[in-house]
Amino acid sequence: MFFWEENSLNKDQENAIFEKNSVLLIACPGSGKTRTLTYKMAYELSRLKTKKHFVIAITYTNNAADEIKERVEMLGVDVSQLWIGTIHSFCLEWIINPYHLHLDMLKNGFRVINSYDSETLLTQLCEPYRNERITYWDCGIIAKTDGYHLTCSNRNKHESLKKIYSEYFKTLQQNNQIDFEQILFLAYSLLKQNPIICSILAKLFPFILIDEYQDTKEIQYHIISQILKANNGDSKTLIVGDPNQSIYQSLGGYAMPQKELEELFGFKLIELGLTHNYRSSQSVINYFDYYKTFPNTIIASGEHKDYPSTITFNFNISLNDLVKEISRLILINIKEKKISPNEICIVAPQWAHIASITRRLMIELPNLSFDGPGMAPFSRDIENFWFKVSRIVLTEPSPHLYVRRMRWSKEVLDTLEAAGIDISNLTPKLLLKICNSIEIDENNGLAYLRFFFDEICNKLAIQLDNYSLLKEHYISFFESSEQRINKLIREGHTFIGDIDNFRKVFKQKEGITVSTIHGVKGEEYDTMIGFALLDDYVPHFSDQNKLESSKKLLYVLASRARKNLHIISERERAVDYRNPHGKAPTPYLLTYDFKYNIL
Repeated sequence: MFFWEENSLNKDQENAIFEKNSVLLIACPGSGKTRTLTYKMAYELSRLKTKKHFVIAITYTNNAADEIKERVEMLGVDVSQLWIGTIHSFCLEWIINPYHLHLDMLKNGFRVINSYDSETLLTQLCEPYRNERITYWDCGIIAKTDGYHLTCSNRNKHESLKKIYSEYFKTLQQNNQIDFEQILFLAYSLLKQNPIICSILAKLFPFILIDEYQDTKEIQYHIISQILKANNGDSKTLIVGDPNQSIYQSLGGYAMPQKELEELFGFKLIELGLTHNYRSSQSVINYFDYYKTFPNTIIASGEHKDYPSTITFNFNISLNDLVKEISRLILINIKEKKISPNEICIVAPQWAHIASITRRLMIELPNLSFDGPGMAPFSRDIENFWFKVSRIVLTEPSPHLYVRRMRWSKEVLDTLEAAGIDISNLTPKLLLKICNSIEIDENNGLAYLRFFFDEICNKLAIQLDNYSLLKEHYISFFESSEQRINKLIREGHTFIGDIDNFRKVFKQKEGITVSTIHGVKGEEYDTMIGFALLDDYVPHFSDQNKLESSKKLLYVLASRARKNLHIISERERAVDYRNPHGKAPTPYLLTYDFKYNIL
């Protein structure tokens, strides 16, 4: 049995861990959710009665999976029977890969198309429809239990988009490929058509955790329910999240109400809550509490609860003066409030807003560093084999990264084995040793990686031309990276292609973070600065639930802050005949009677 020191967890956290029945856990921001999940995983692992059982954790991102698994390992618990990852990874590893022969369209084999190749194909298929103003950005589908549904809000484009997707799926089938939405639909189809698969999996999984359930799609709920129902309630689940942070509705994610969850799973859920916020000051909590759409309790309980927060709202600054205003706020926080630049985050609703302002901030504040996923020289395509290799190549062989690099090394070997390469003489440790021994003298990031990848192939005696999957991933990795670098250079990031910028992708962040509201979900900073908080941006004009969605976006933005919060709705952005002074602030900011500070 797994034990921990007294007072390591609060009573709410312990209740969630020790509850023997299935639980719906509502976790407020800063409530120590990840810590609770870590201890819950360790506790459930310690209770397994056979080596044939696995504890399963479904996370929203691969980063979250890595963090939780590393924390469990640090508790000294054997994680060989812990599987943790995204729903797509779960469906591939546990449903599609072992049982694909039960579906006609997969019986001749398959491979997953990466995001770059999918985008390239859809862009080509959109070309004949240019006169209808149809582009790749109109292309989007959500898998549901009855098939695929278009996400484009302009219904006038739907007929043409159906033709595009018909050609898209036909091309994928000819190439024995499937995409990410198909992974979900095909996994669901396998379970629905073959109840015996559900029974097999149910017997393997006595416990399934679903993290960030408010971002879960309908079909994902159904996939998990097929497995849980097959064990007549003996397999337990912990479903955790915060309905107030459900900001992925445009992608199909939503917080399924408890009653619907119980009907779907066929058993009752005990509702529990994590109500103590250990992150933010009482002032910050008072501020974002206004934007709640789900009536949970939030109690300031952390070391910053009495911090004299500065919370400002500026809706008079013009677009032309925006950079100077953000620079002013940054310097006030650094010099007067003694906030580290690493603990300052600048966010906007869309990447277009961030990209256009970051370069100007770098010029305005040349002595400060700016960092963010949007400034990475290559995309985080986690399924691309060479992206997996790049994580090892671009990180230092230091003790504190050893466990993580060993796990990455094992993932690389697993992919090589799946591609048909003999790895019997390789271990994760040996692969790391080989990578650590390679020295490349090259400043250009892409050239550096080409040399490194080629050298790895030489040392492992891999002929790329003999392995179509590896070659396909190789080509798409470099093509997509070149496109991304060229785009960033056009936006003014002249040195983005240098090897130092490549290494930053996997380093602990350095400098002021720049991101979108969606991009910082789950993170926390001493000071948050949000701009472009305007109608039609918060939320996007195509959002079906505008008012509710705007509250959730503002809730997420504000609840990231520990100490200070600065809200900006600049004038003169997107001026047209309907908005001669530009777009107005998002309505909830104007109707909120809050006593803002003046700086």
